[in-house]
Amino acid sequence: MTQTTLGQWSQRLLMLAGLFCLFYLFLVLIQPYRFAKVLAEKHGRVVDATTGKGLPGVAVIMNYGLWSSTPMKAGYSGCMHQKIVWTDADGSYVIPNASKDIDVAEDMLLRMVPGYSRSYGWTLLYYKEGYVVKEELKRMVDTIEGRPVPSVVPFEPYTRNGPIYVVPPVPMQNADMASSPAMADAYIASIGSMAAGLRCFMDDKRNPTASVKLRGEMKTSIRKFICDLPPEKILAELALRFSFNDCAASLGMKKILERQGEGAVLTTGVMCEAYDYVPGEYECQSLENRKIPPLQLAPLKQRPPPPYPGIGRT
Repeated sequence: MTQTTLGQWSQRLLMLAGLFCLFYLFLVLIQPYRFAKVLAEKHGRVVDATTGKGLPGVAVIMNYGLWSSTPMKAGYSGCMHQKIVWTDADGSYVIPNASKDIDVAEDMLLRMVPGYSRSYGWTLLYYKEGYVVKEELKRMVDTIEGRPVPSVVPFEPYTRNGPIYVVPPVPMQNADMASSPAMADAYIASIGSMAAGLRCFMDDKRNPTASVKLRGEMKTSIRKFICDLPPEKILAELALRFSFNDCAASLGMKKILERQGEGAVLTTGVMCEAYDYVPGEYECQSLENRKIPPLQLAPLKQRPPPPYPGIGRT
């Protein structure tokens, strides 16, 4: 091969490398535009389902998630970022733009491989003591009372106002215990399942304080709620699963039931007493207690749908 031919091939390779670099740069630059709906600032409002007035003091939790697929695996890959804000006196809130917190151009080279893809979405959760999102509360009541529950949670499309996306108003309903025999169980299950979603970034150094504090408030509120119920009440299985029974409380319940003897039943009175149980120095540190919950519950016959409306994905 002559020197001229070698030079021509070198020029072609350099040209191809340059084109690839330009194409890669182009892909990196357009990522924020591809995921503009996910990253953009969002405005919304929470209203009282009964009065239609704005509901102040609602904690609005935005979880940003990642979905990815490879030739070997596809599905949810975890939470990328979490932001918590509170509604103002009119029930309005603003979720700030997340473009500085989520790198949507990450793994661009890998995403150019056939069969690999990456997309982002968000889930909105709403918490105010004594209230639950109206549709969520209905789903929980229907699940506990054995009525069919849709597997898909519908939500209204967001509207765009320039660079801002507007979330449809979210009605929250006061959990009136007199309205249904299953209301107490539905309220416990709703708050507990939401707290599980709040754990998205419990260990994230960027925003740990608000998450930990809010989940602590939920736990304290539900435990007080359970203690205020008639002591002979037996919670529905779904409510038991989401009743904040940590290691100490579960060990306490187990010991109380053992003390009461054969035929003892786990009632709200037993649960309330167990919340004061102080475990021994090593009781909640052993690997066995971490892996095997002291209270074994049978599998749910009907799995509830994803927790709250407002799930978006682009």
